[in-house]
Amino acid sequence: MTGPRKSPLDGSRSKQRQGRHRRYKLPRLTATMTCQEAFRAIARGCLDDLAANQQATCEGDREALHQMRIALTRLRAARSFFSSSIPSPEWSPLKGELKWLNKRLSRARDLDVALKRLPSSDDTRLQAQSLGRAWRKAWSTSHRELSCALHSRRYRILLRDMSIWIENGNRSQDSLQSSTSLTTYSDRQLDRWHKKLIKKSRALEDMNASQRHRLRIRSKRLRYALEILGQLLPSQSHASVREYLKSLRKTQKYLGQLNDAEQGRVIATTLAKPTRDDGAGWRSLFPTDRKARERMIKAAAVTFRKMAELKPF
Repeated sequence: MTGPRKSPLDGSRSKQRQGRHRRYKLPRLTATMTCQEAFRAIARGCLDDLAANQQATCEGDREALHQMRIALTRLRAARSFFSSSIPSPEWSPLKGELKWLNKRLSRARDLDVALKRLPSSDDTRLQAQSLGRAWRKAWSTSHRELSCALHSRRYRILLRDMSIWIENGNRSQDSLQSSTSLTTYSDRQLDRWHKKLIKKSRALEDMNASQRHRLRIRSKRLRYALEILGQLLPSQSHASVREYLKSLRKTQKYLGQLNDAEQGRVIATTLAKPTRDDGAGWRSLFPTDRKARERMIKAAAVTFRKMAELKPF
């Protein structure tokens, strides 16, 4: 049993436990590895991070939860990146289970982010209204459901099956893919992802919130892939890779701020429905006025255009 969790809205905001979470460490890859060996090294680290951050997440540690989501995103990005090298019929059911886990992690994380954005000066007002109670209940419910999921037999089976698949699946493909080196494959795939991202980004200023979110996910996955596989690129390209990663982080920041505000408004609207409180007033707790939104979108679009001119791969 885990100890009781306190909502960030209960009294003073409790400080997060220090040192309870584990951050991802980039695996050491070599040019002599096959694509399958590289994928296994990456995926093992992701599974280790999920396991290492589980207990702290169940105890309400925000950063541990964040690290679990990152690990899951990195794992899915790695599978997508190496998809042509590791085809497997076992992936389909595993993919479905990872979506199940991601849904629960995302719900709790979105509430963490939304509550963190609420001004401290509004704590008294929040607690005095019925919607304030709704926020606390939603936060507690999401974390309780996540804790139950992470302690469930379904989660244990998922980690077991993922570990078996990573270690034993697709080994028959190793020899079939030996003709394509890891460096060659990575260079081609990074370039392919880069071109797709740049192509999609050209319509950024006309996208709705959902489309911007999908572009953000695409950008994030390319960033994670490049952070891991950039070490295999020629040394003369390292400077441009660093500049490219800097740009990816910028776009992720701009699009992330827009998405956080949108998710906060969605949650506020949902919680306001069963109450008599002013839903518009609660949505205003996550302000992104039109000019600010257009400014961030324009900044992201300019950064994408600069990325198109870089030749890191």
